[in-house]
Amino acid sequence: MAKIKNTSNNIFTRVLLIVLTGSFLFFFFETVKPTYFSYTTLQKEIELNKTKVVDIQNQIDEWNQQISDLDDPEKLKVVLRKRGYGEEGEILYIYDVPEPVTPIDEVLNTERSKTVFEYVIDVIVGQDGQ
Repeated sequence: MAKIKNTSNNIFTRVLLIVLTGSFLFFFFETVKPTYFSYTTLQKEIELNKTKVVDIQNQIDEWNQQISDLDDPEKLKVVLRKRGYGEEGEILYIYDVPEPVTPIDEVLNTERSKTVFEYVIDVIVGQDGQ
């Protein structure tokens, strides 16, 4: 009888140990999984931000180069010409490029869609006067 009691206690202890280990592993992986996904997401954001920092640093370097070019008279002359300034005594002609105009024949010969008012008239009167 004592042997059966020992065996039942031993089985109960093993089942209890298995259940506790299983629940520990279940809760452990349920908390680690979201944490790992948030970690990988943060890693991707860090890499993206590093590339943005490099782009911004390149833009800052380019602007600093443009600022330093303003100290050189030859480069300053080129920059001012790009902005529409001329040298002293020089006459500048600035042309406005007109918008392209569609020829009137093409406008009159193209099919146009009906307006809302024409659709209402068609409903009242009937399609094609029927």
